[in-house]
Amino acid sequence: MRVCTKGKILFTCSVLLILYNCSALSEQPLQSKDGKYYFISLKDFTQQEVKGIGFTLAEDMDVSVDAVGGGSKNVWSDLFDDSKGASSMYAGAWIINADTRALVWEMTMRNTNGKDTHREFNGTLSMKKGSYEVYFSAYGFVRSSTFNYSSINIDRRKTQNTGSRPKWFTWFGGEKSMVDEFMEYAKDSWYVTLSAADDRKAAVQIFNAPKKFSNIVFSGTGLGDNAFLKKRITLTQDVPIKIYAIGEGRGRNSVFDYGWLTNEETRERVWEMTSKNTVYAGGSEKNIEFNGTVLLKKGNYELSFVTDDSHSRDDWNATPPYDPFNYGITLSVENESNIKDVRISDYSNEGKNIIIRLTKVRNDEDVSAGFSLKADSKIRIYALGEGNASNRELADYGWITNAKTHKRVWTMEYTTTRHAGGASKNRMVDEIISLPKGDYIVNYQTDDSHAYGDWNSDAPYDPDSWGITLYGAGDNFSMNNVATFNVENEANIVAQLIKVRDDKNVQQPFSLSVAQKVRIYALGEADGDREMADYGWIEDAKTGKTIWEMTYGMTERAGGARKNRLVDRTLYLDKGEYILHYRTDDSHAYGDWNDDPPEDRIHWGITIYKE
Repeated sequence: MRVCTKGKILFTCSVLLILYNCSALSEQPLQSKDGKYYFISLKDFTQQEVKGIGFTLAEDMDVSVDAVGGGSKNVWSDLFDDSKGASSMYAGAWIINADTRALVWEMTMRNTNGKDTHREFNGTLSMKKGSYEVYFSAYGFVRSSTFNYSSINIDRRKTQNTGSRPKWFTWFGGEKSMVDEFMEYAKDSWYVTLSAADDRKAAVQIFNAPKKFSNIVFSGTGLGDNAFLKKRITLTQDVPIKIYAIGEGRGRNSVFDYGWLTNEETRERVWEMTSKNTVYAGGSEKNIEFNGTVLLKKGNYELSFVTDDSHSRDDWNATPPYDPFNYGITLSVENESNIKDVRISDYSNEGKNIIIRLTKVRNDEDVSAGFSLKADSKIRIYALGEGNASNRELADYGWITNAKTHKRVWTMEYTTTRHAGGASKNRMVDEIISLPKGDYIVNYQTDDSHAYGDWNSDAPYDPDSWGITLYGAGDNFSMNNVATFNVENEANIVAQLIKVRDDKNVQQPFSLSVAQKVRIYALGEADGDREMADYGWIEDAKTGKTIWEMTYGMTERAGGARKNRLVDRTLYLDKGEYILHYRTDDSHAYGDWNDDPPEDRIHWGITIYKE
């Protein structure tokens, strides 16, 4: 007997084909016995969690279903299988309509009888002419009694590679592995067979499940754990796109395995799979489904679909959806003539027009980089960080500063972020802004936990991009208008003492050949008595007299801790020789903050610019 096992992904034109544990036609017995024609038999689930096969009825007929599975009536079973309705089956069969993908019949605790490990269904279904698919799933195991309840998920990837198996103590039998017991039932006890009257066999045909949709332009199905599918869709004209997607979600605004479409030019999500636009997909309550049509305008789009680290075609940790082999997303068109208007390709724009990339940022890091724009430009910002929903603030985030004015021109705010997959605190922005020509500094900071390489909760679906990346956007953008900018090479600097660390007393002489107005930009620290602990001043080199000093009264908040202070003002200086000074105490300075740092850490110190 031939069995199609999980294999490599094959790309054919624009369609993604995934070979996965399908029940080959030659497995089927196709035999007559006792006046019945047995055309489907699914059994032995020791190696495969789900098996399925399709059948077509050329005419209305009665189909006999004989099946044995497992299920628990124990009140604690809700902790193990959160399936809707009467079904608490951890091993059982069901039938769906192959064209509509709707449920036709399933084994439940109500329509089966027998003990937990041997729930039996014997019945006849009056079925209309058409195509159907039958599935059997055995994903877990339960042992229960008056005083005990034990449940496990059978992850075949682990049971095949480890000798450690959950044990169960029985009063008379001692310890016995639940996995071993499950495997005994999965091999010899659980099954489903379909049969019809022997004189109707000519009206029955078998096909491999799932039945293909008409006019498919892309299929990304059979997705496993931690998948991140990304494709580019190019439309040569407006086209209605039919989307059929199955994923995982729970409760309001909580989706874990889901997809979305992004307009490549505007970064707007034109469609997204959410808890509000999906319906129950069968099996476990967390299985969700979107089945609808979206009108896409002529242009380029990004298709994305992500999964988290559990409950997928790799291993279902609860009852799988009714249509398990289509887990993922399928795009099709209603009219065959529109197929030529849709082109699917690998997404290749990630490495194009990169201006700044500060990614894979780890805990307690503060990174920055500068760039110059020689012309007004559109910029795409793609940033991932950590946020807190309760206070709607970000712990890991980025921002962009105008290097001349030191004012922020863009900041990653919690209210404009989306869920980035994994833990709910993983947040992302993907938007386009316009920046005038000039010099800019990109900054990104993290706190002491949950960053690249050291996640304290589930990682985002794109962990390598933790940080911030800037791309040039728009048809008119040219990398020829981008240059590197170094903060130490700022224009119009008269004197500068920056990135000053703890316990420093630094100075720099400077001179003015003519009397002029200058701009003083300084950051420092104030103590609890509103006295400056880190501050700067200007001294007349000839007389030693202090002609200007940074005091608390002239400062404003510099972001971060309240003690971070900022002064930005102009001063008229006569022609002459001067000395610029800056002093820090033994704590809270550049590179060693004992509280939240300021927004502009690089300029901790003092700078004098020509005004």
